Amino acid sequence: MALATLPRSEEPGLSARMSSISAALSAVVADLDPGLLLGTDAVSLYGEFCRQERLITAGKALLAPRIDDTRCWEADGHRSAAGLLASLEGGSNGAARRTLEAGKRLVDLPGTEAALRQGSLSGAKLTEVTQAASLDPSSEDSLLEGIDSVPLPVIKERCQRIRATSAKKDPVATLSRIHDLRSFTWWSDAEGAFCYQGRDTAERGAALMARLVPVAKRLGRDRRAAATEAARDHPLGSPEPTPDPEVALRADALFLLVTRRRSKPPGASPGRSTGDPTNSASTGSTGSKGSKGTADPVPNDPTDVDDPTTLDDPTTLDDPTTLDDPTDPDDLDLGSAEDLVTAAPPATVIVRVDLSALRRGKALPGELCELDGQGPVPVKVAQSLLNDAFLALVFTEAGDIRSVAHRGRTINAHLRTALVFRDRCCVVPGCRVAYGLEIDHVASLESGGDTRLDNLALLCRHHHRLKTYEGWTLERIGPTDEDPRWCFTPLPPFGQEPDLGLDRPPDPPDPPEPPEPPEHVPRK
Repeated sequence: MALATLPRSEEPGLSARMSSISAALSAVVADLDPGLLLGTDAVSLYGEFCRQERLITAGKALLAPRIDDTRCWEADGHRSAAGLLASLEGGSNGAARRTLEAGKRLVDLPGTEAALRQGSLSGAKLTEVTQAASLDPSSEDSLLEGIDSVPLPVIKERCQRIRATSAKKDPVATLSRIHDLRSFTWWSDAEGAFCYQGRDTAERGAALMARLVPVAKRLGRDRRAAATEAARDHPLGSPEPTPDPEVALRADALFLLVTRRRSKPPGASPGRSTGDPTNSASTGSTGSKGSKGTADPVPNDPTDVDDPTTLDDPTTLDDPTTLDDPTDPDDLDLGSAEDLVTAAPPATVIVRVDLSALRRGKALPGELCELDGQGPVPVKVAQSLLNDAFLALVFTEAGDIRSVAHRGRTINAHLRTALVFRDRCCVVPGCRVAYGLEIDHVASLESGGDTRLDNLALLCRHHHRLKTYEGWTLERIGPTDEDPRWCFTPLPPFGQEPDLGLDRPPDPPDPPEPPEPPEHVPRK
């Protein structure tokens, strides 16, 4: 009996086809001479290389899970599949791990896989979309809309919003985890430069940048004005000084805000060059003309600033006698409660939040709650910022702005004065911190609490965070403003929350029912 045999395909296998494509691509690169191309031709070829790169990314993402499942990486002595992939790519384990994880998520994301096979997804877009769509598969179509042409920052913004409102992710728990892992580290590199990096929550980053960016702009404007003034004394044809890049201005602004003094370029004179006759004379001793404010003096007019926060008096910025002694932390002047009376809001931060989400205390899918320039944040962050802020409400309808209303400061100067007079320091029993205080609404605004003295309290940042994010409760038990004693209690353990009935004594038994009267028997 003859056995039936399947006809062999005349088409070569995948490996042979891939080798042929690789050889053809190698020949193109070998013949590439960019100097012979027009600009438009170079752009066209660059686009084709990008498409090939996206297709290669697709192949890698589809193959990586199979390599992991078969554990073939063990035969080569690698510790993991990512290690094998990294050695093949000549890249890092982290990048290989991201490719592997994205490939595994494709199992539940057919639309993303189809777009990937068509060459529509770069590696960065693939990582963002698969991470967000795996948390909320119903959002896959909206994430893939216009994926070929939409820039990566827009895709990241979409994915951030999906992750922030996903039912699989607790935004408050994520915020707490980020806060617990906050860090600031520093080291010296091979050249001896001071290096640093850090990680913190979005709202604290927004507050930092809201202070740092305007100061960097102010420094840049001042230095350009000083350079223009100095150029008038230079002979014609002299080279113009190179302006400081934005990253350098930010570094100088950070140094100024932290140390309360201006940084000087290496080798600068320790004296202030602000047009002071003494400095001009000492400069002129070398035979040159006196300096005219070329050390970036700070303008005195506080209205000419992008931010209402003003800088220090320029006559004292570089005077070492006006600085605190850094050798003893206890001698540092960190402020007091009185600073809250006339202080401006801590920073100018724009919060975009749907009114329904603000009232509910949680953003549902499709609702918005984010810090402008920082991305989505839990609604609790927006609620905490309302404690002490200048309220400007923008009313929109179908995306169009209908009206704008400035409601003014949440807490006026009269209330601030009374509050500082009463509390003086953090009101939590046992805490005597009197600097860096924040104003708290005991009953929050969104829950109906009023902005009046008996509903306000001063808390240090630590206890304010416990109350806002960890469920602690602040309650006033003192009878008068002269004796405003407070009680600060943690969130009850699970199963013992109020209103469950477990913390109340059992109800008394119902009284017995009265006996029924005997039936009337008629006489015979």
